[in-house]
Order: sequence, then C-alpha cells, then structure tokens
Amino acid sequence: MILIRLKRRSLGDQLTYSIVVSSHQVSPNSGKFLEKIGYYKPLVDRWSNKYVFLDFDRLKFWVERGAKIHPSIYVLIRPAIAYHKKQVELHKSVSH
Repeated sequence: MILIRLKRRSLGDQLTYSIVVSSHQVSPNSGKFLEKIGYYKPLVDRWSNKYVFLDFDRLKFWVERGAKIHPSIYVLIRPAIAYHKKQVELHKSVSH
C-alpha cells in the first residue's frame, strides 16, 4: 500500500515536515520515499501563520493510483482542497 504522510526534518532550530509518498513498509523517518510533493512548517511566524505547500497535481496523481492519505495530512490540506474545488467550479462557470 502507498501512503501520503509526513516526514520529519529539522533545519537548525526550525522544525519542518516534508509531505512524501512512500510505501507503508518503510519507516517515515528512514529517508526512503517515492516522491516529495510538498512541505509543512508548523512553527508560526509573527503573524501566527502556519505554512503548507503542496503540489495538487501530484497529489491527485497518487490518489488516483490508490495512495491513501494519512489522517494528519488530511487535516492539514482539507482547507486547501476545499479552496481548490471552489476555484475549479468558478472557472467552469465562467468559461461557459
């Protein structure tokens, strides 16, 4: 089974997570993954923002091929997915 999950990494004193596609048999922190499709910075900046960067095309590609999204990832990307769906619907309504 293929999973989309977080892989922890740190850049000095800053903690970040890569959003990776990997096999369920591989440890999340082993460094082995099929593809990196984004990252998440949980530490807030001075405006209290958290950052999630994600390649939606690659996410869609892997989900269509049966990859399962880990619940922790789904919680992070749910607002972005809703926004992306709205933009697609808006684009379809304007183009007709």
